[in-house]
Amino acid sequence: MTLRLLVAYDGTDFAGFQVQPEQRTVQGTLEDALASVIGEPVRLRGAGRTDAGVHALGQVVSLRADVHADVVLRSMAAALPADVAVVDAQEAPDDFDARRSALSRSYTYLVWASEAPHPLYRRYALWPRRSLDAYRMDEALRSLVGTFDFSSFGRVRDDQTPVRTLTAAACVYDAPFIRFTVTGESFLHQMVRSVVGTALEIGAGRRNPSWMSEVLEARDRAAAGPVAPAHGLTMTEVAYDAAAWPRRAPIGWPWSDRVDSSQEVVGRLA
Repeated sequence: MTLRLLVAYDGTDFAGFQVQPEQRTVQGTLEDALASVIGEPVRLRGAGRTDAGVHALGQVVSLRADVHADVVLRSMAAALPADVAVVDAQEAPDDFDARRSALSRSYTYLVWASEAPHPLYRRYALWPRRSLDAYRMDEALRSLVGTFDFSSFGRVRDDQTPVRTLTAAACVYDAPFIRFTVTGESFLHQMVRSVVGTALEIGAGRRNPSWMSEVLEARDRAAAGPVAPAHGLTMTEVAYDAAAWPRRAPIGWPWSDRVDSSQEVVGRLA
């Protein structure tokens, strides 16, 4: 049967999601643990190939295995190290593929918007050491929503098209965080972090919001701002057609909007 697993991980000590020789990866760690539970080698497919240092709350993987989903869910808690967990497991349609079946992927990039650093968020949020204007960054990000050539914002392989579709790109100041959210069908390598790095140049006042459109139109990797550090980025959700996660815990603040949206503060970090 085909299983789909919802996976969360702290990416700090992983060399990314995808299996790499002589490297500790999320996929390799999951496959080793699954093999010990199922009793035979397992090969899985992930919805997104997160880079080294990038975290996930909503990564999805699929695999073929003759074992009940509940057994996998219970057994993986003991088989996995503390920095990765299977938080839901379900039987899926035979043709389900975590990567090919995905309709969209959502990422959140966190900035710790305070005058002083905080040790509890140092692994999950960037501390920029400067004032940032969330209004300006949000204005700039709006120009990226749609279908465009994103060559300026990512590494493009010879077998890839640089054309991608973003359905959402926004920035909000939700004290004490600034939160970037980006949703798209698929992404180029380092695309989200490059978008955030470019937006940070605008938020710091070194560029105007219109610069984002200029970078997009340049179709030149050198035109964009620096790639934002990996540790601020978290894969929050992968959307599928009619895919439900009955045991899935909701993603909590600060990686998503507060339940009471009236408490949200949007504006400038003084």
